[in-house]
Amino acid sequence: MNIPFTKLDDQYNDCRSEIDKAINKILNTTEFVNGPIIKVFEQKWAKHCSAEGSAAVSNGTQALVLALRACGVRHGHQVITTPHTYVSTVEAIKSIGADPVFVDIDDYYHIDSDKIEEKISPKTKAILFVDLYGQTPDISRLKLISEKYNLKLIEDAAHSTGAEYNNKRVGGLVDLTCFSFNPIKNLGAIGDAGAVTGQQNLIDKVKILRDHGRIDHDNYVEIGYNARMDCIQASVLLEKIKFYLDWNNKKRIIASTYNNELKCVTPKIKKNCLHSFYAYVIQVPNRNLFRQHMMEKGIQTKIHYPTSINTHRPYFPFQQCVKSEWVCEQIVSLPCYYSMTQSEQSYVIQHINNWVRKYS
Repeated sequence: MNIPFTKLDDQYNDCRSEIDKAINKILNTTEFVNGPIIKVFEQKWAKHCSAEGSAAVSNGTQALVLALRACGVRHGHQVITTPHTYVSTVEAIKSIGADPVFVDIDDYYHIDSDKIEEKISPKTKAILFVDLYGQTPDISRLKLISEKYNLKLIEDAAHSTGAEYNNKRVGGLVDLTCFSFNPIKNLGAIGDAGAVTGQQNLIDKVKILRDHGRIDHDNYVEIGYNARMDCIQASVLLEKIKFYLDWNNKKRIIASTYNNELKCVTPKIKKNCLHSFYAYVIQVPNRNLFRQHMMEKGIQTKIHYPTSINTHRPYFPFQQCVKSEWVCEQIVSLPCYYSMTQSEQSYVIQHINNWVRKYS
């Protein structure tokens, strides 16, 4: 049996006719950039997230850059963040001349809120946290800290589209939330795309920055970017929004089966969070040999992420984060696509448990 890590054609196949019709409409109207469908998407996404406003942007990385800029982060400022994330989280901070201050992780792979205050300095401007793998950290605690020190709170929700915290959907919980709609995400476009949601006054700044820093066609008030979402991506996302929460639910069922049947270290799930399971991540002994074993059985795995970002030279001076560095040597991501069959999952579970019995 061959089990891929993911199936990128699933989302398209589930709403093929709707997507084809939507794309053809854009092609026929030739409204490729800044067309009216962008505003339609922004209104739909803001309502979906219970946010004051939404700005459609070109990708998740630019969403982070624009959010930081809109929150007033500038050269010489510090931003508190996590080292256990995809590089774009920290890349965005450095790209605008600010410095990341790393806080190690907790048992949920999130920034450890108990260790944040000791890292705050007069240069600290914001906290940028990550909903790693699709589950939020303790946002209430993070909000208390940010309010105490007058810091902006920015959420990297690239993994958590459709997730919830205290029965409230991600997107309207903090100052600004950044989404990625890369094709591999739970809600994926057919190319790069992203969005920022949150407070309307900050969203207005994001909209200026994403379009070359202008407030009308020839009136430039900021040094900005070409970071607009194109209309084809907006049209595709508007169709997929109708389906993706059901896709998330199917992923949760698969994750629950893994949790119940695997004999290794499985993800810890918070009772007040609704996990989106962008990635299902375990810890196993002898990881590299394990992945080779799984590949020999036809099962594809990945690592999210193999190294802690604080160990990479562009993000020096080195700041030690012992737990993040250790975790990155143990973790493996399993196939968890929403169309996975029971027989496929049983096959994966069988070979994982066989490995664990042998090496534990």
